[in-house]
Amino acid sequence: MVGPLEPRVRQNAALMTRRRILLFVALLLVVAAVADAVAPRDTQLAVKAPEGTTTPAPPADVAEATFPKDRRLRARVGDVVQVQVRTKARDEVQILALGVSEPVEPDVPAELLFDADQAGRFAVTLRDAGTRIGTIDVRAAR
Repeated sequence: MVGPLEPRVRQNAALMTRRRILLFVALLLVVAAVADAVAPRDTQLAVKAPEGTTTPAPPADVAEATFPKDRRLRARVGDVVQVQVRTKARDEVQILALGVSEPVEPDVPAELLFDADQAGRFAVTLRDAGTRIGTIDVRAAR
């Protein structure tokens, strides 16, 4: 009689193991639900600016030109300067006084983009050709 009872005991042990695992999972879910219910909620999600801050400045004006066609560009301190340069030969466009340069090719125009942070007259030249193709005249801010 010992032989026929052994498979039944193993079956009951496997069933008890499954029940224990299901009970453990159910308890974990209950603990998670209680923790979620008890956790403090942050009802104010809006971010407030610190006191004493100022509003941002309005966007800068953009001064644009295409050299050598335009030959001259006028801007004011604080403006964004955008210069496009087209040439028939491979070269490098420079504004030496500002330390700005960009390569240019016949099919690929150069684009110089910078903030006008100082007043003055600035020559736009082609390095290899040694020619001045335009001038950027930056005046004081209003």
